Amino acid sequence: MTSVADQQPLADSVAQATHPYYPRDAPLPHYVASQLNMNESLATVGGAVVAIGLVSLVLISRARTALTTKDKLVVVWMLVCAGIHIVLEGYFSFNHATLAGKQTVLADLWREYAHSDSRYLTSDPFTVIMEGITAVFDGAFALVTAYGVLADSPIRYAAQLITSLAQLYGDVIYMATNYMEGFRYTNPHPLYFYGYFVMMNLPWIVIPTLLIVDAVKNIYRGMLIAQRATAVKKSS
Repeated sequence: MTSVADQQPLADSVAQATHPYYPRDAPLPHYVASQLNMNESLATVGGAVVAIGLVSLVLISRARTALTTKDKLVVVWMLVCAGIHIVLEGYFSFNHATLAGKQTVLADLWREYAHSDSRYLTSDPFTVIMEGITAVFDGAFALVTAYGVLADSPIRYAAQLITSLAQLYGDVIYMATNYMEGFRYTNPHPLYFYGYFVMMNLPWIVIPTLLIVDAVKNIYRGMLIAQRATAVKKSS
């Protein structure tokens, strides 16, 4: 006969699994269900991105000089990143301890994404520190980069390099830590693993890599021109 003591761990496990996240025994005693469903959450994020894109277009139309297509895309990308870093990730950084139980739109968005990584609901130390740095550092430098493009400022490529390196480094470390633990924090359903965890993070690997190469090329070109000008000046 099974004793009460033997049954207690099972009871505790069932009590802990009153949420839809992985691992199933993740301690979320303050969890409450979201008010927004999946479609509403995705539509909210999409609408915010479109709104930032429209603001970007207005700013581009007022740029100091005519921008190339590449520069326009950089402005849109950096402003979208700034919005995500400062608003969404900033909200997480300030509310991580109570996020699973908060009834706000931003908390609903995090609860939806947490299907792909429950560390966002358990105050995981690495995730909290990483997102705090991203919100303050990456968000600020993304704004500086956008300003640099719009104002045709010499700071543009330095800020672009710093922002993109920080984004790439943070995203690789973030995804790698989940990989090293066997993706135990991710719901194995293809929607959440591939659609959320992989596809929602892939842009912050691919695009920063391209922008790092672009920044290095332009900084190298600028330094080469400066060196040649200095050599000509010295020889005259």
